[in-house]
Amino acid sequence: MRVSLIAVPYDLGRADVGSGRGPAAYLKAGAAETLRARGHEVEIVTVKREAAFSDELQAVLDVNAAVAVAVDEAVFADSLPLVVAGNCNVTLGVQAGLQRAGDGDAALVWLDAHGDFNTPATTETGYLDGMPLAMLCGRAYREAFERELEAEPLAEQAIVHAGGREFDREELDSLLSSAIVLVDGGELRARGPAEALAPALDALAVGRRDVAALEPPDAPQAHLHVDLDVLDPTAAPGVTFPSPRGLSAAQLLEAIDLVRERFTLVAVTVTSFTPDRDEAGTTLAAGLAVLQRVTTELARRP
Repeated sequence: MRVSLIAVPYDLGRADVGSGRGPAAYLKAGAAETLRARGHEVEIVTVKREAAFSDELQAVLDVNAAVAVAVDEAVFADSLPLVVAGNCNVTLGVQAGLQRAGDGDAALVWLDAHGDFNTPATTETGYLDGMPLAMLCGRAYREAFERELEAEPLAEQAIVHAGGREFDREELDSLLSSAIVLVDGGELRARGPAEALAPALDALAVGRRDVAALEPPDAPQAHLHVDLDVLDPTAAPGVTFPSPRGLSAAQLLEAIDLVRERFTLVAVTVTSFTPDRDEAGTTLAAGLAVLQRVTTELARRP
């Protein structure tokens, strides 16, 4: 497999701070070498924000403009964009890049402890990286997203959000009234991915297959987004916003397998690793395990 390991070393548009240090930590730990040892052809691409920092929203969009170029180039080269980034807003650039490459109809499977579905009107904190999923769907900063990244919003019915357990009140109301399929984090932890997540993925796969006019056994495409805070803090303490009652490391890998059994991955994003909070290295290990799992050969269901 050809893999473009795209490092996005930014935290809300600021370089090499907080979770923006996560991508360098992956590279220093040998992420590329490990993938190469497994037989993959790996190119490392480090994204750079070209414009000067003006304000947070514009800086985030500037970073994502570069991400879009890197993703488009990876897909054009028949390489899997494997994106390691500080923030979940990197999905904006990934989606823009997929649209440019002709893969804009791909499903989105979003694994996260938080909704990331706030808007300026619903947020209780004003935190910009609590809004990227809403931005992808055109509910927040739509004009800026379309203008700066030359992209269209993603259809809500193309999305499964799983693992969430911390939401702002109005944010949760918005999610529940949307067309996004929401798989509760408590249910996912208690019942396990095979029972709690698989039915939602099956329905999503059928819907995307219909949109793409695919016939079995052809698999529809998907972008898999993994915020490491979907894990319990015992498995991943080194994240921006750790949240109790999350998945075990084994459950996360099982969830990834379930996605890959049903979809062809056209992009993967892994976010929120904050090295300064990872004294024992467990979060780094969890992130590296995700990178390895998404590139491991996996037999599809008959």
